[in-house]
Amino acid sequence: MSASYRIMYRLGIVPWEHTEPAGPLTALIEGPDALPPGDMLDVGCGTGHDAIYAARHDWNVTGVDIVPRALERARRNARAVGAAVRFLEADISQAPPGELGAGNYTLLLDGGCLHGLTPPRLRHAAAVLTGAAKPGAVLLMFAFAPGRRGPAPRGIDPSEVPALFPGWDLDFSRLVTDVNLSGVARNASPSWHQLVRR
Repeated sequence: MSASYRIMYRLGIVPWEHTEPAGPLTALIEGPDALPPGDMLDVGCGTGHDAIYAARHDWNVTGVDIVPRALERARRNARAVGAAVRFLEADISQAPPGELGAGNYTLLLDGGCLHGLTPPRLRHAAAVLTGAAKPGAVLLMFAFAPGRRGPAPRGIDPSEVPALFPGWDLDFSRLVTDVNLSGVARNASPSWHQLVRR
């Protein structure tokens, strides 16, 4: 999968890229029940827009991606607006436990990374995220429903999210209604899942 993403960034085919943060993220950062700023991990950060948004709201953000070209752009984007974000090249599906921080993060964002992983890699990534989260931390995850879509992400069954994160409580799973998908992903039925670390 990493080779596919590298090629797509090289060709400029990046349908997942966005410049405005999604509603569930803005609710956690700026909403009436917003979390107090702390340490945030943005998994599959791409060109860094969500990481930069959080950093500009006083969060200490680490953005992680496997694509060097995406990380180069993320660093440029952060410099352009004076945002301090730590960007790391790492594969969440193979990272050793503790590599990204052990119990450091109070907010973890997956804007569409985990739903592309094979089941063994997905389980490993979930364990890495669990180890990186403080008790009470919030994980916000965007994921397609399962389906065969060629090169598009394989998806995660919403009913399997609690089992995938046994050390967490599911706050909500809700269908995404404000994203227009096209091509092979148009019937992907994406959802936002929010969990809280026990």
